[in-house]
Amino acid sequence: MDRLDFLRTNIASKELPTYVYGYPSKRAFRAFPQPIRITDVVEQANRSKQINIYIHIPFCRYRCTYCTLFVTTRHRRETRASYVNRLVEHIARYGEYFGDREVVSIYFGGGTPTLLTQHQFSQLFAALDAAFPKRSSRCETTVESTPDSFDNNLLDSLKALGVDRMSMGIQSMEPDELAHSGRPYSLQTAKAAIKALIARFSHVNLDLIFGLRGQTRDSLISSLGRLLDYEPQTLSLYPAVVRPMTSITISKAHNPKLFLSEAEKYEVYDQNVALMESKGYRQESFTRFTRIAGDHAYRQEASDFKGTPLLGVGAGARSYFGQYHCSTDYAVASRAASSIINAFSARPFDPDAIASHGIRLTPEDLRRRYVLLGLTLSALSRSDYAAVFGRALAADFGDELKALESLQLVNLADGDAYQLTRTGFKYSSIIARMFYSGRMAALEEQYQAA
Repeated sequence: MDRLDFLRTNIASKELPTYVYGYPSKRAFRAFPQPIRITDVVEQANRSKQINIYIHIPFCRYRCTYCTLFVTTRHRRETRASYVNRLVEHIARYGEYFGDREVVSIYFGGGTPTLLTQHQFSQLFAALDAAFPKRSSRCETTVESTPDSFDNNLLDSLKALGVDRMSMGIQSMEPDELAHSGRPYSLQTAKAAIKALIARFSHVNLDLIFGLRGQTRDSLISSLGRLLDYEPQTLSLYPAVVRPMTSITISKAHNPKLFLSEAEKYEVYDQNVALMESKGYRQESFTRFTRIAGDHAYRQEASDFKGTPLLGVGAGARSYFGQYHCSTDYAVASRAASSIINAFSARPFDPDAIASHGIRLTPEDLRRRYVLLGLTLSALSRSDYAAVFGRALAADFGDELKALESLQLVNLADGDAYQLTRTGFKYSSIIARMFYSGRMAALEEQYQAA
């Protein structure tokens, strides 16, 4: 099937692939024959004087019905403490190799990072300050959270430590939908949490999910309207992911009428976009809408897309160093996740074995990644592509770009930068799949979680 037919067929059938936020995805990772050494990636990282840092906190109180993340709910206070101690060691050791680089962003993801104590966050920030003293004047520091995982004292401490961006998963403002999602807190807890973040931080992102069990177009627009009343700087609106090994998959199989179809999700998407635009939000990607003018609402993502190395610290955290994309072992099943986390906490840092799983990208893979992710943020410049790869964008991806232009999915701004149109944003998950190499598509298709 050629590119134009691929787009037309998938759009006409209302295909809604999983939202693409990285390339390749972790589902393309495999165990390396030999673990990756720190010296393997240093040469790749030397091409940049900057670095992004991602710190993975894989602990949650509960697993949401749609969750496919690397997390465990099987942890005690001692488990979290030993894990944080190992993170501190890893940060210090990575600083020996990358500490002279300017830090563009720091991101605490999860899991639920705000399950950590004030003291544990202080430990981690002290380690970061010592190991990575050079910070960009615009360094963005983000912490993810859930409404029932923090108190005001922790928020005040995070702000004092330099956190300037908080991201919180709300998912729904309807009590029944929250309960069906596996979230055991009240709506009052969610409201209080939103107010606490908005009152303290200069940038707050709130997540909402459409396609949850029992959700209707009316209930979704009601939830979105309630969140907009708080006027957060950024809102991220995600379609529900239905994947193997999640409770939502079983629920949908038994009660399909309780879930929106893919075509209905696209209708909800159009509804969301119209409301967000009416409230003065700018669309930045398929999922993200922001009131921040003249800047990206998620700098780590934007910097990563442009090629800045990403150092992932922690069990399951991904690192991106040019051709090397790597991590520890990883799994969706909580029983497997727990053993991986415990093994990480028990094992001292080893410069000759920093990652056991991942993939080495070919030059073609790197070009595809640059184009796919650039379009995702509607920032694919022909001149930048030529500067990075020494090749013409049209020579490598002319057929794909012609197909996008013919369906009015992109515009060519100023004769240089391709930008997604409103329709292009809507079908950006399909567009992204068009740029997958055969190898990556096959690896993802063949993946089976432990």
